[in-house]
Amino acid sequence: MHRILSLVIFLLLFGCNGTRTKDNLKKENVAVENKILINDIWALTEMLGTPISEEIEKRPQLEFNSTENSFFGNNGCNQIMGNLKGLTNTDLQFATINETRIACKEMKLSSTFLTLLRETNQYKIAKLNLTLMDSNGKVLLLFKKID
Repeated sequence: MHRILSLVIFLLLFGCNGTRTKDNLKKENVAVENKILINDIWALTEMLGTPISEEIEKRPQLEFNSTENSFFGNNGCNQIMGNLKGLTNTDLQFATINETRIACKEMKLSSTFLTLLRETNQYKIAKLNLTLMDSNGKVLLLFKKID
């Protein structure tokens, strides 16, 4: 009788996990995958829906480190680096953005790029592309994985 009671108690304590369904596990895996996948080097391909010219002198790039909640790269002119805030499966915000101060011929691209990074609240990764969006889901920046 003691063994049966012990078995019932064991099953009640450790055998039931009502919150973990197949769908929940799939969502958890996607969350882990996106946070891992973002740790890469990404080159800008579109800004506000406009393709970035192949003839550009220096293409903006970002590289993320989700473990340290940081990033670095360039804005098409200057080196940039900073910290991330609220990195989840879908959410991404740039908490701080620091840059070097080199004068370049074309400052409009780098200035707009930084403004759009500051407006970023969401992201998604699909088919080796990283999409950064604002809080309404509007696509701001599109990157291609290059590493």
